[in-house]
Amino acid sequence: MINKKSLLCLLPVAALMLACSKTAKQQEEETTTLINTMSYVAEGDSMIYGLACDGCNDTLLVLLPDSGGDPVNYSIIEARRQHKVFGRPSIGDKMAVLVNPENPGEVLMSINLEQVKGTWYYEQLPEARHRIPVNEKEATQEISKERRARFDSMIQTYMVPREYVYTLKRDFTVKTEGGPPRTSSLDASTPVVYPPMKRYTEWHIHNGHIIFTYGGIGIAGRDTIELKNDTAEFIRLRRDTMVLQFADHVQAFKLKPDTTETNAR
Repeated sequence: MINKKSLLCLLPVAALMLACSKTAKQQEEETTTLINTMSYVAEGDSMIYGLACDGCNDTLLVLLPDSGGDPVNYSIIEARRQHKVFGRPSIGDKMAVLVNPENPGEVLMSINLEQVKGTWYYEQLPEARHRIPVNEKEATQEISKERRARFDSMIQTYMVPREYVYTLKRDFTVKTEGGPPRTSSLDASTPVVYPPMKRYTEWHIHNGHIIFTYGGIGIAGRDTIELKNDTAEFIRLRRDTMVLQFADHVQAFKLKPDTTETNAR
């Protein structure tokens, strides 16, 4: 029969074992969730995802597919000739490749997803705000050169660039920072205005394109905004530079130093 003294000694041990058991279970659930997120493939996506293996070079991509099996050797000669190799693969990098349907051993495009992740930004200058004439006389009056020079000088003092920042995370979410200043009663009185900024919340790769999602919950969580997508094509992807072709413009991004997803893990 266990006496009270022995029972008091065993209780802390049992509690510790139970706590460790719960922690392990929670860790397993978190790991499973992460694996499911990283293995997410959108419907209709023809890209093959996997890890770059030893043996990659300027003409060959060795890929261990997420679907399992042995590493596969792909020729990237044609993709490189067509400027469709985005990011130089290193061992262990997460890759997305588009295989030639007529030649399974050839890649038409490769994207190094490890280099896509990170904090990207571009600097945006404001635009001069159009001044509405007070009356018809002012509208037809010729502005003197001196007055124009003073006006241009004033505008230049307001031409301060602002950073538009997007952090593309490993779980395919986006953190958006910077952009136009917060709305205030003084905004209408300033002679310049900053272009609006898309507040992206997610990113995904689909058939060689990068798709950004925005919308969802509105101001203070009261309104629901329809989810919308912006689709862009890769033009360039290097260690510190990413250039994307959107439907109506080309946007170049710079990578903020020491803020990549690799360093944030």
